[in-house]
Amino acid sequence: MTATESSLARVAPTISRKLAFAFFLTLCASILTLSSFAQKAAIITFDPPGSVQTMPMSINAGRAITGSYSDGTTTHGFLRMPDGSITSFDGPGATGTLPASINAAGAITGYYFTSTTSRGFLRAPDGAITTFDPPTADYTYVYSINSRGAVTGFYIAAAVSHGFVRDSDGTISTFDPPASIGTVANSINEAGAIAGYYLDSSYLIHGFLRAPDGTFATFTVIEGQNTQPIGMNSSGEITGTTYDTTGNIVADFVRTVDGSITTFLPTQGSSIAVPFAINNAGRIVGFFTNPQGISRGFVRRPNGSITTFEAPGATLIFPESINSAGAIAGYYQANGNSNPHGFRGLHSSP
Repeated sequence: MTATESSLARVAPTISRKLAFAFFLTLCASILTLSSFAQKAAIITFDPPGSVQTMPMSINAGRAITGSYSDGTTTHGFLRMPDGSITSFDGPGATGTLPASINAAGAITGYYFTSTTSRGFLRAPDGAITTFDPPTADYTYVYSINSRGAVTGFYIAAAVSHGFVRDSDGTISTFDPPASIGTVANSINEAGAIAGYYLDSSYLIHGFLRAPDGTFATFTVIEGQNTQPIGMNSSGEITGTTYDTTGNIVADFVRTVDGSITTFLPTQGSSIAVPFAINNAGRIVGFFTNPQGISRGFVRRPNGSITTFEAPGATLIFPESINSAGAIAGYYQANGNSNPHGFRGLHSSP
């Protein structure tokens, strides 16, 4: 799998009703006023020793970064400290390890593959790894951890996906929004609220917000189109994308705590535009691709203004995470046929 496919897999292209659920499960396994100008951000590039593909996924308040890298044979997890030192790690018996999220204390969650299945893991700051699965899970995928150590994700049982939350004491609760025939949970905030999306019987995707008490609020950005939340911050603001039934992105969105929704696109004429994360200051980071296939990163401020940025020598860039100070982590490629490298950047403009 190429780095580009990994990022673009977050947008579930739906070609027909017959194929919609297959695409949904494929996605499981793996857009006012515009003020935009290009900016050369201060970017540090990096690769773990021996890496031929580096894909950072999350940066915490202390600028520690986690993600995965391939040595050409196996995919491993890594932790990059603010001083640049890098530690690699793997799940027990793993054929591939995919860290997804790191909290302020340095605890990391994600999932790993074995020869027969995928399992969730929690790596403590001291490096100890705990593995887990929801009851009846055939495959487990974990995407987000909060400061208390609670994690969320989804699992597949009998070819159907369901959401789950694992509390800091190890207790696992499973859930599905009403009318769901397939659920993906991908973000948990400090209060324990969980955001994600679900598929209904008409093969349309809708967003949901699960409150700490287990109650659900579901939402659709544009009626008749697919709504896919991707990231949430501590106050409960949610960002994501909406796309039509042929897989074409219509707009990105931000949903505020009161439920109001604003749609946006980083630039006019973007062929693809995907937000990946929203920080506690309300800044959204993501990427867009122009008709020529060149991608740029973007940061959207709460007032709606947008700044674009790039990595030196790159035609593709995928900013995956932004912390509350505006530090960004992700990866870039010189072109679509080249290997990805990690980067850390700082978006410091007001």
